[in-house]
Amino acid sequence: MVFFAQIFINGIAIGAVYALIAVGYSVTFTTMRVLNFALGMWVMLGGMLTYTFRVQWDLNLPLTLVGVCVVMAALGVLAERFTVYPFIRAGSEAWVMSTLAVGLLFVDLAELIWGRNALAVPGYAGQDVVRFGSVGIFPQQLLIIASTVCVFLALDRFYYRTLWGKAFRAAAHSSEVTSLMGINSRLIEVASYALASVLAGFAGLMVVPITLAQPQMGTVLGLKAFIIPVIAGLASPRGILICGIGYGILESMVSGYLFSGLRDLLGFALMATVLWFKPEGLFGKPLEERA
Repeated sequence: MVFFAQIFINGIAIGAVYALIAVGYSVTFTTMRVLNFALGMWVMLGGMLTYTFRVQWDLNLPLTLVGVCVVMAALGVLAERFTVYPFIRAGSEAWVMSTLAVGLLFVDLAELIWGRNALAVPGYAGQDVVRFGSVGIFPQQLLIIASTVCVFLALDRFYYRTLWGKAFRAAAHSSEVTSLMGINSRLIEVASYALASVLAGFAGLMVVPITLAQPQMGTVLGLKAFIIPVIAGLASPRGILICGIGYGILESMVSGYLFSGLRDLLGFALMATVLWFKPEGLFGKPLEERA
C-alpha cells in the first residue's frame, strides 16, 4: 500500500505537468484552429530563461516569474505575427511546419546561448521531502500540483466570468460573427497565442527544478503533453486537467508495476483508441462548421 500510494502521488505530479503544458494547445485551437506543434520547445525556453533569471542573475521568484512571462508573451506575439498569421491569411496549412521551425530555432539558440549540458535550478520550496506517514513527496511536486490547479481555476474564471474571456469564447465559435459584433477578433487571436506562450513558459519555470534546464528537455514533454488534449478534447480545458492527472497516474502505475518502456506505448495506443471511437475527445463536442 505504501508503494501504491507513493507512485499514485508521483503520478498526480507528473499528470499536473502534462496538463499544464497541454492547456496551451487548447488556448490557440479554440480561437484560431491552430496548434503550436513545437509547444514543448517553448516550455524548454521558459526553463532556460528561468535558469538565467533565477541562477545567473539571482532574481527572486516573483521577478523571475514576471520576467519569464513578459519575454514569452512578447515572443508569442512576434511568432504569431510573422510565422502563423501570414499562412492563415493566405489559406495555407504551412503554419504547421512554421511552428516546428520556430521550435527547432529555439533549440539551436538555446544550445548556442546556454550550451548542451544540463543546468540545475534550485527548487522554490526547499529540498526536504514532505512526508505523509510513510509516503514522501518533494515540495516542488506539491508546488506543481497546486500551481496547475490554480492556473486551471484562473482560466475557468477568465473564460466564464470576464469580458475578455467571453470574447475568447465568441471568437472560438466564429471569428466572422465576432467581428460583426464589434469585437476585434484579430486582437483575440494574437492574445490567445501570447497566452499559450506564457502558459508554456510558466510550465517550464515550474518543471525545470525537477528536469534540469537543458535544450532538449521540451521535446519529450511536448510530445507526451500533446496526447492529453487529443484524449480529452482540444476545446475542453476542464477535461484536459482531468485527463492529464489520470494519464500521469496511469503512466506512473505502468512504470511502477510493469515496465517503464510500456508507458509511452500505452499512451499512444490510448490516444489512437480514443480517436477511433470519439475523434472529438472524451470531453469534447463534435466540431461544428463556423458561420
